[in-house]
Amino acid sequence: MTTDHDTDTDKAHLPELHPETEECYRYEITGAMDSVVRYCQLVINKHSHRGFWTPTCPNPDHYDLIHQARTTILNDLRMVLDCAETIAYEIERDRQRQHRKPSA
Repeated sequence: MTTDHDTDTDKAHLPELHPETEECYRYEITGAMDSVVRYCQLVINKHSHRGFWTPTCPNPDHYDLIHQARTTILNDLRMVLDCAETIAYEIERDRQRQHRKPSA
């Protein structure tokens, strides 16, 4: 669910946000990115040696390596990335909805 649009040009067309809303958006995306960074640190600390992945099975074949990669790193990384992307998408969507609201 990645987006490829240019947020700088999007910002030019949108009115100013309330400071509280802007702060909330910043906290949400920062928290999501903190989760990505923490997960990457966990992978480095738990599953690598000097920056290289260290499988735990002795003499694994490629099937074992694929299985271990998915179960120890890739599935959780995908979930963390999907969550962060969802938060970014929802912030963008909320921002667009606010832009379309008629002023009171």
